Amino acid sequence: MTWLLPAIIASLLWGIGQAFIKKGLNNVTPFVSNTFAVVSILIVEVPFALIGGVNWTFFPAILLYGLIASLPNFVFPYVIRKVNVSLAGTVLATYPIYTVLLSVIFLKESLDFIQILGVMGIILGMFFVAKPEKERFTLATWVVWAVVGSLMIGFGDFMGKVALTKYDLYTFILALTLGNVISLVITRFVDRSEIRVEGTKRELIPSIVGNFMMPLGLLFLYIAFSKGPASLVSPVASTYPAITVVLAFLYLKERISKTGVFGIILVTLGVVAVGF
Repeated sequence: MTWLLPAIIASLLWGIGQAFIKKGLNNVTPFVSNTFAVVSILIVEVPFALIGGVNWTFFPAILLYGLIASLPNFVFPYVIRKVNVSLAGTVLATYPIYTVLLSVIFLKESLDFIQILGVMGIILGMFFVAKPEKERFTLATWVVWAVVGSLMIGFGDFMGKVALTKYDLYTFILALTLGNVISLVITRFVDRSEIRVEGTKRELIPSIVGNFMMPLGLLFLYIAFSKGPASLVSPVASTYPAITVVLAFLYLKERISKTGVFGIILVTLGVVAVGF
């Protein structure tokens, strides 16, 4: 399973990266956070693609795939700023449900019984995560945003896998890079709020580091996609909430309710079951 190691590396980078991004949102707006991510993408992914070798003949056709795959990831900082990262990040991590379903339907990938149980565990766990402690369950705004973000990211991953069934990894990565630049411009047309950067250079480090780790994790995800089925790679890569929960508790001092802890555990076990 040559896809497993890069999928695990993606999970580790995302688990650490999103905790840093959440910390960084104390000093920068989501648009600035996404700008840091795009700069990191240009630094990491362009050399990777050019060294690997880009097929320029296919490039115009694959650029649309790169845009569709990249745009959903730009909702991430907008979602996690609304609530504890360990909660929003876990709900966002349910995106493999959509990637798996689309892959089964359109790419003819198959699921075994354990993986089906995993999908059910993810859905159930998501509702436990969203339920406030000692309160009746309400569909809070952040839950809606997180679910929509999860659906968008799941669809984006699926489109990335579709692209890799048609084109080579390096050409797609360069298309993905340009797609991220276009996505940042689109985001600015939608988000007309004030661009804010506050604090010392040291206080900006979490946002810079986090937004370097997330695109690097995405690169490893697509390396894994090029070697294995999306219905397995995507869930394994999304096990990052287990890492984020620990970091959120130790680094961000976030408090997690008992139902939230149970939901996070259930979702994490679910994505592991889907992956294995």
